[in-house]
Amino acid sequence: MSFLNPYLLWGLLAISIPVIIHLFNFRRFRRVYFTNVRFLEELKQQTRRQSQLRHILVMILRMLAIASLVLAFSQPYIPADRQGLKLEKVNHVSVYIDNSFSMESLSTAGPLIDQARNKAREIAFSYRSSDLFGIVTNDFEGRHQRWLSRDEFLQALDEITISPEVRTVSAVASRQRDLLYNSDMGRMISYLISDFQAGICDFDQFPADSLVSTWLVPLSAAKKENLFIDSCWFISPVHQLNQGVKLMARVVNQSETDFEKVPLKLTINGQQKTVASFDIPKGLFKDVELPFTNYEPGIQYGTLEISDYPVTFDDRLYLVYNVAGNIPVLAINGKGESKYLNALFGNDSAFLFVNNAYTNIDYNRLSEYKLVILNELKEISSGLSQELSSYLDLGGTLLIIPSPEMNMSEFQLFLASTGANYFTELVKEDTRVTDVDRQNPVFADVFEQGKTGAESEWDNTDWPAVRQYFRISRSATTSQLGVMTLLNGQYFLTREKAGNGKLFLLSVPLDESFSNFASHAIFVPALYRIALLGAATDPLYYTIGKDEVIEINNPNLAGDKTLKIISMSDKSEFIPGHISLNRRLDLRLNQQVKLAGHYQLTADQQTIKGLGFNYDRLESVMEFLGTDRLQEAVTRYLPGNSGVLSDKGKPLSETIKEMNQGTSLWKLFIILALVFLGGEIALLRLWNN
Repeated sequence: MSFLNPYLLWGLLAISIPVIIHLFNFRRFRRVYFTNVRFLEELKQQTRRQSQLRHILVMILRMLAIASLVLAFSQPYIPADRQGLKLEKVNHVSVYIDNSFSMESLSTAGPLIDQARNKAREIAFSYRSSDLFGIVTNDFEGRHQRWLSRDEFLQALDEITISPEVRTVSAVASRQRDLLYNSDMGRMISYLISDFQAGICDFDQFPADSLVSTWLVPLSAAKKENLFIDSCWFISPVHQLNQGVKLMARVVNQSETDFEKVPLKLTINGQQKTVASFDIPKGLFKDVELPFTNYEPGIQYGTLEISDYPVTFDDRLYLVYNVAGNIPVLAINGKGESKYLNALFGNDSAFLFVNNAYTNIDYNRLSEYKLVILNELKEISSGLSQELSSYLDLGGTLLIIPSPEMNMSEFQLFLASTGANYFTELVKEDTRVTDVDRQNPVFADVFEQGKTGAESEWDNTDWPAVRQYFRISRSATTSQLGVMTLLNGQYFLTREKAGNGKLFLLSVPLDESFSNFASHAIFVPALYRIALLGAATDPLYYTIGKDEVIEINNPNLAGDKTLKIISMSDKSEFIPGHISLNRRLDLRLNQQVKLAGHYQLTADQQTIKGLGFNYDRLESVMEFLGTDRLQEAVTRYLPGNSGVLSDKGKPLSETIKEMNQGTSLWKLFIILALVFLGGEIALLRLWNN
């Protein structure tokens, strides 16, 4: 046992006072003579031995009471087993307050974020006013990268609000150490106050350091329930004017309750398009289909919405897509215009079709086309190869239709430079197309579903016949997909990624001597969908905090224009950092987007692109690490001067003080002093009776 005020132990000399008093106040017995025995009934018999015993007991009780009071004022304590928080000259205390969206959940004491602030205040009052304090939140603000006095720390706590930022515990610990390592002297202590969602607890990456005492303060919500929109996607990435589309939305039920007849609403450009109602069991997800029709061209701003409480940040999902009025398509012809391509694209108002001879190409406008077709070129120059490589790097779509007289080596060199497959040889063999990948975006929703859905239903389909074809290489290191396959297993039409774009290789020219593909019914939907896929390249939405760099291909910016990103909800705006390189624009957001919603990228009042930003769904998953799992993680990954400060029915400040000083015993000695004084009073009253 140790004492905080050992010099007060000199007060134990006061124990001698009761001894002195009792020595001088022992009453002597007197002999009384009775003349009449009737007085004996009124006489209380008391022997000398009984009287001395009572006085000795009273003296001992008074001595114990005085000793207990002296010991109480000396503040005795039992030293802690681990002196991880032993008070030094100046303690540097860094406190992390989790202000993510999950901290909006309610506990029995109110929102978790309010409870976190109260815990931080208790920590501050557990130390001396001369100690220094630091704050870390998910925002990683520069103003928090300095030491604060206790009063400044308490004031800064009131300024903390909920943030869309999501940080892992390892990133938080690294941030805390950046500040702690800048301290001059004293012990370095860090606290992490959080609900410790499983998604952020990467303790295996925790920067463990024996110089820093790390203490986890877990908070728990009363109900861990959440219904949220996880993601969305279109069944087909093609968006045509006055054509129906299907939007799929994934809704997740992170609760212990089954939901029935939940409404999911879709609005486009502020107008409600459709509402779907669905049932979803507990702990599962539901993919909800939302069919609608695009009636207007241009940028479309969509919002998916459900209703849920108390976690509401993920009840909306913002998306942006474009419906083109017409799709520009360029055909670079080797021996002349193709009557088949002219018939398909030239007479359709959905396309802006341009024919160019191989010797007359405007390379500066190449990036304006959504689809470029190399139509039976005999050769490909180094200049065209370089421009087409740049076009693919910008996300363009290229379709190569071979020529019967093509220079195979030149095309092989060009295609190999893009990391794609290539034509290897001419094969003269009668065969036919035997399989079409109906799950590929080229043919998705083109064919009606059979009665049974079995593959055997397509065995007798009249597919294109082939008399001769160019064999296409099949490298396992590429993303090659067989869109159409021949009877002998060779590819008839392939799709793969080249650079940032899409590359399609057709194994036959549009000539009847090779195949009847150009006159077959499947020719129209195949090339039509390839052209439409070229117009669908941008993501539907971005995630705040993750997508800090946005790539925009072919922004068509002329001159020195000021770029701005403008919120469509509150009209706030900022100028993003940007790098323009090779007809590509990289926007750098630098964490300036804080609120989910629709935004516009503008250049001198001209809208370049629509942007949809959503909060990270990592905070939506209601899975948390309890005290036992946290203690297991601390034991495994953190140094010995770390631990978990769970709620044990007493204030956090008292727990910290016990770790600082050990188990305090002054209250026990106060109680003992009262017990001894009460024993003395009882002895004096009851003994006489």
